[in-house]
Amino acid sequence: MMGRDFYIAGLGCSAGCLDVLKVFFSHLPKQTGVAYVVVQHLLRSYTSKLDVLLQTHTSLPIVRVLEDMEVKPDHIYLMPEGKYMVIDDGVLKLIPRGPEQIINYAVDTFFTSLAAYVGPKAIGIILTGMGTDGLEGAKAIEKNGGIVFVQEPASATFKGMPEATITGNSPDGVMAPEQLARTMERYAI
Repeated sequence: MMGRDFYIAGLGCSAGCLDVLKVFFSHLPKQTGVAYVVVQHLLRSYTSKLDVLLQTHTSLPIVRVLEDMEVKPDHIYLMPEGKYMVIDDGVLKLIPRGPEQIINYAVDTFFTSLAAYVGPKAIGIILTGMGTDGLEGAKAIEKNGGIVFVQEPASATFKGMPEATITGNSPDGVMAPEQLARTMERYAI
C-alpha cells in the first residue's frame, strides 16, 4: 500500500555517524514536513544515547523506537540496538537481529521497506560508514521513484558506504552533510 502525503527520509550510517548527524540536524531547516528515520549500525550489547546526544542540535522531537510506532512529519526516529526496523502501513516495526546475522544490513532492510511503502515519497540518505550496506536499499528506492542522496566521501570519516552507493548506483546528489540538510527544504509540504 502506498501511503503518506509527506516525504520520509531514511538516514543510513555506521562508523562516524554521530558527528555527521549533529551537522545534518543542526543545519536542517525548521519544519520541513519530512519525517526522519535514522538507521545506524549499533553493537547489540551497547545502549545508544544518540537521542540525548542529538537533542541539543535540533528542535525536532527525537524518538527511540521501542515498539510499533506511527511515523509523523517533523520527527526524528532512531532505531535501537539489536534490531532491524521496517516501515509497514505508516508504522515503524522492529525485527530482532539474531546472533547469526554478523553482517549488518539494517540500512538495506529499512530502505527496501521504505521504497515499497512510500515509493516516490522515499528519500534515502547514505552517510559515513564501512561496508556496502545501503546500496541495495538505495537501488530499491530509485526503482520505486524515490530519491537517493549520498554524503560526499571527502567529508565522511569512513567512506565505504558512500563510495559503494556512488559506484553501484547513480544517486540524485552527492553533498556534504550541511548541504544534504538544506536540500530537505525542497520536500517541505
